[in-house]
Amino acid sequence: MPVCSEWQAILCKSQSILSSADRPHFESSPLVLDLSLGIPLYNASRFLDELFVCLRGLNPSPREIVFLDDASSDDSLSRARQFAKDFLPNVAVRVLSNEHNLGIAGSYNRLVKETSGEWLQILDADDLFTDTDFYQQIAAHLRAENDVVVTALRSNKRLLDRCARLVAPLIPLQPPAWLPLLGSVATRAGVLYRRARLVQQPFPDPAYAGSDVIHLLELRAGGRCVFLRGPSVRYRIHGAAQSSQLRDYSIYRQQLVCFDRKTQIAHGLDLHLRQFGQRLIR
Repeated sequence: MPVCSEWQAILCKSQSILSSADRPHFESSPLVLDLSLGIPLYNASRFLDELFVCLRGLNPSPREIVFLDDASSDDSLSRARQFAKDFLPNVAVRVLSNEHNLGIAGSYNRLVKETSGEWLQILDADDLFTDTDFYQQIAAHLRAENDVVVTALRSNKRLLDRCARLVAPLIPLQPPAWLPLLGSVATRAGVLYRRARLVQQPFPDPAYAGSDVIHLLELRAGGRCVFLRGPSVRYRIHGAAQSSQLRDYSIYRQQLVCFDRKTQIAHGLDLHLRQFGQRLIR
């Protein structure tokens, strides 16, 4: 199956798919997952060519794809609407827009309300699936006893990518609740949530540096989490990405105090290592 490093090559060969007349028709898989893919957009136009090719290549596809434009000033909204018209007929694609900018957490929480699947994955527009059979690989784990499914991380930054590849094989299928996942071996875009849990426990709004980690810790404390080292999402670091900016983790450190001592120590150490790595990457 094509991996993320090949999406650009696929894109170059597939410009004609942006036209509905020339678009290739993929045979739909008999596997149908009760899963929604939410994609928030904010001035994301420069990433959409690769994203659209990636989505068209998925086999199987999610049951529905919902784009949510957060009051972008570029053409992200119009391009998403055109994509929705041209996509496969057996997948429901909807395009929504916020009248005013809600920010990251506000958009995530609206996607929770607007989607209908039992499971929800929120893929940021600058991230990509690394395999066309991503959902085939995770299907067996979308079971009643699981609340969160965390997939592995790949990155365009060599240091982060190598570290994630090195550590991921050491993580058990059912990681202990104190063990750090996000930022080290996984990215939030690679997390599949049971949507009912997100209704009960929405994303912290406004978001702060590390709020996604705290949110996942809370979900893991109250439910069953599995980690899959095979399927992965490519986390792209670029100049406009939050990970490229200096961030204030003071609120994150305050929130860690609410957890047990082992969790505090593990995540405190993990933060120091990630901040050191971010300085090297920058």
